[in-house]
Amino acid sequence: MSEPIGPISAETRLAQLIGDNEFFAQAPAVAPAAPAGLPGSPSVARTGLTGNAFDDILNKTIEALNGVSRSEFYANQLAEKYVHGQAELQDVMVAQAKMSVMTTLAVTTVNSAVNTFKEITQIQI
Repeated sequence: MSEPIGPISAETRLAQLIGDNEFFAQAPAVAPAAPAGLPGSPSVARTGLTGNAFDDILNKTIEALNGVSRSEFYANQLAEKYVHGQAELQDVMVAQAKMSVMTTLAVTTVNSAVNTFKEITQIQI
């Protein structure tokens, strides 16, 4: 027998949009039926979200950019280890490729966001 699907809270939807995997690990299997903000509804603190969509997306973006930085640092460490004979070439190549893809995606995303912001600010009211 199939189970009914409850409404999705705003916190759950925002977590889906920004890819918050920690939220889904803590979330119950069936979404609660109570609307957000009422007793028994999921709290904003549990998801790590502030309730302000712009702040949440900006914080997740900063975390993602820090991930790109960590990936670059790891790839450089592997390259140094390879020079000293402590790492395999294929590991270095994979790390460099991942770092390159992450960097390209980050730069493209930032450029798109800047262009969108410029277009929004130039809209005549």
